[in-house]
Amino acid sequence: MGRKKKNEPLEPGLLSIFRVFLFVQLVLIVGYVLAHLHLGQLSGNAYCLLAVAVVGTLLLVGYLSSSPLQARLGRHYFLLALVFSIFLSTLIQGELIASFINPQDYTSEESVWLIFLSLFFPLILVAWQSTFGGVVGYSFLAVGLEALMLHFSNSEWFHQTAYPQSIVLRLIVFLATGAIISLIMKRQRKQRQELLAANQQLRHYAATLEQLAVTQERNRVARELHDTLAHTLSGLAVQLEAVRSLWQSDPEKSHAMLEDSLQTTHTGLTESRQAIQALRASPLEDLGLLLALRNLAENAASRTGAALNMELPASLEKCSPDVEQCLFRVAQEALENIVRHAEAKSITVRLAQEARCLALSICDDGQGFNLSKVDVKKHLGLKGLRERVELFGGDLQVTSQPGQGTTISLKLEQAQ
Repeated sequence: MGRKKKNEPLEPGLLSIFRVFLFVQLVLIVGYVLAHLHLGQLSGNAYCLLAVAVVGTLLLVGYLSSSPLQARLGRHYFLLALVFSIFLSTLIQGELIASFINPQDYTSEESVWLIFLSLFFPLILVAWQSTFGGVVGYSFLAVGLEALMLHFSNSEWFHQTAYPQSIVLRLIVFLATGAIISLIMKRQRKQRQELLAANQQLRHYAATLEQLAVTQERNRVARELHDTLAHTLSGLAVQLEAVRSLWQSDPEKSHAMLEDSLQTTHTGLTESRQAIQALRASPLEDLGLLLALRNLAENAASRTGAALNMELPASLEKCSPDVEQCLFRVAQEALENIVRHAEAKSITVRLAQEARCLALSICDDGQGFNLSKVDVKKHLGLKGLRERVELFGGDLQVTSQPGQGTTISLKLEQAQ
């Protein structure tokens, strides 16, 4: 209810609290009905009412636990659950009044409190998730539907008690309470957005610092290339000049100098290859995340002789360079650990993208280790990876057992 974007997620914990409320409400209704049945104040129809309450609650809880329905219905998912909850509560209350054998046994105080509890908590959920406009809509819908159903279920009781006045009072309380909660949530959402923006800016700062470090390293390698290759070529030129001068007059010495020149050439070639390799762009810049991960995994499998199982999507939606870099570094460290320590016979690399979430898992069937005896934050170089992942608001999990391999799982939620 209220003007919410279609793909805007529900507030964290909202559905869990909703399900708990439904079970508590069911317990209250069952206890209330059984208590009056024991006193002989309700007709046999009350058992049917209990069945409706149990079945309706279970259906609604099942609906609130369905992720596919949530993805398909979008913003209407919570709205439909709310409307059904109001309808179920008011239907049960109305039929409960009609089930009393003697209307005098049913007091207005019981009605006020039981219905108030069944409608007030959903109001909190609406104010938690929606705007004040949603609170207004819920309040009038709940109170109006309740009054309508009670009117038709027991019009004499409805008009002869003070219930109409309690409805007006309840509407005022609902609106006031909802306004306060909506205002608090509005400020909280604003602070959350500011925090997310600050975190994103911090990530960009971290990526910029990392890029600066890479640039500095490239400059260092470039200087090293100049100091090694240039000096090697200069020395080689001098040696070859000497070989040419002595080629005719002293063949034996010139051959020895030629061998030295060849050795110098091989040394310079090795140094040049190392420097050029260091100066190359990162695999992510060359290949993109998917191909870079595939190359990493294939390289690790070939070095260990392990069988490789790759489960990568055909393509990825646009990801920020920071997120790609984080995923690549985690995969690089995990696969390097497998090569060095795991003695694995098979390696599995999975990458999945769902909505704004990227999930990476790397598994092996190697020797593993005992997590209870090892500080995972410091084990196998994972401490730095944890810090990197936490910087992006992600979650890194490590599971392992001796002789049963190791699994490293990473979940990252991309900022919109």
